[in-house]
Amino acid sequence: MLSKSQLQFAGEYLLEDSIILSTSGNTFDIKDLIEEISIYEDIFTTTISGSITFQDTSNIVKQFPIVGEERLVLKLATPQEKETPDTTIDFTKNPLIITKVSGRANVNTTAQLVTLKFTSLESMRNQTCRVSQSYSGQPSDIVEKIIRDKSYLASTKRFFKEKTANNVKVIFPNIRPFFCINHLINCSNSANNANSPSYLFYETTKGFHMRTFDGLCNDDVSMFFRESIGSSLGETGTIDVKKQLENIVNYEVVPQKDTTRNMTSGAVSSKLLTHDVYHKKLDLYKYDYLSNFDKDIHPDNGESRPIISTAKDPDTHKQLTENEDTKLYVTSTSSGYTFAENSNYPYQSDNLNQTLQRRTGRINQFGGGIIVNLEINGNTSIKVGDKINLEINNTSTVDEDVLDDELSGNFIVTTLRHIFTQSKELKHKIVMQVTKDSKLGDYLPSAGISNTDNLGLDVGSSETIEL
Repeated sequence: MLSKSQLQFAGEYLLEDSIILSTSGNTFDIKDLIEEISIYEDIFTTTISGSITFQDTSNIVKQFPIVGEERLVLKLATPQEKETPDTTIDFTKNPLIITKVSGRANVNTTAQLVTLKFTSLESMRNQTCRVSQSYSGQPSDIVEKIIRDKSYLASTKRFFKEKTANNVKVIFPNIRPFFCINHLINCSNSANNANSPSYLFYETTKGFHMRTFDGLCNDDVSMFFRESIGSSLGETGTIDVKKQLENIVNYEVVPQKDTTRNMTSGAVSSKLLTHDVYHKKLDLYKYDYLSNFDKDIHPDNGESRPIISTAKDPDTHKQLTENEDTKLYVTSTSSGYTFAENSNYPYQSDNLNQTLQRRTGRINQFGGGIIVNLEINGNTSIKVGDKINLEINNTSTVDEDVLDDELSGNFIVTTLRHIFTQSKELKHKIVMQVTKDSKLGDYLPSAGISNTDNLGLDVGSSETIEL
């Protein structure tokens, strides 16, 4: 019999633990009853979530009972020589919490399919406490204090922290911990990655992460995936399972390159007007995608090329990014502090001229850039935030390039769903969305629309008709 360290086929997994702990003090092992487990991660969501479906022959929903307050101990792993926290999905020391019985369907007279929804304990704790405290120092350190504080999130999970460069003084007046963290990442700059303000706070199966898009782009590539890997046979003539793990089962290009959306969201350009009520002065700050392109860090690093052209409009003689009024921000400050209700706090470090435009631009550049949906064979080491490399074949007959330079290259994983099936087929697959804010290959054309014979120019004569 093969040991659990030997991967027999792509998508194989080991379900090592799956135990429900009831509020009555009872435990119920459902490992042999499970039909499907789904775990969802999102780079824009603070905590993970998921569902577990099993065949219930004892009506444990009623008898156990399950009321939506149970703990779930779960551990899954891709067969490997040595398990580590980075290569497994392990919730044995930090159990999940069941929040809902979302489905019950009769299979026959003696069994029913039960689906339970779950999330992390920190998500529940966020709903049961509020932060009323002042902090000063680096935002990354304050975030860690909120995560670890026994009065707030009380988390013992691993925290992947990208150090911040700025200092803040802030008072949180009776608000949720995750709302406090969201405020802190909105006014932070990275100490190590081009002073980037594009901070994100999210949870994966490996722990909590406070990272910038630029920091993620600076990471090494964690996995390589190919549209066609040819033969899956190794040198000995047997199937190379590790090679199969790099195969793209299916992919779909998401049509997100919307110029109007990118302009109105601030991804292309923006203008910030600040009014200092203490010094009685106005300051103007401008931002645009092309001028900042070389300052930002992109997934393909030095090989990255802009996905917006430098061509000028034949009527206005301006590049698209030179239209600074596409997005306007106006704020009042007082010697470095912002005073506003709802979106801000009574006392905080401002830093908007270093964060607001570039942060909004960077997040929307990834959200409106090149996006691909992928289905791959499962691997428990993959998580959102990873930088992966894709090789997508070129379908054009115009050039002789083997790979599509827009769909190939390095991407950041932004959403991911692990799907583990057990009843009909023991299989782990991953459905994920990956994105990038740039492309490989040549620069986009810059000559602009031809004005030969005034074709393409707005040369119509104005006419008003009174009715």
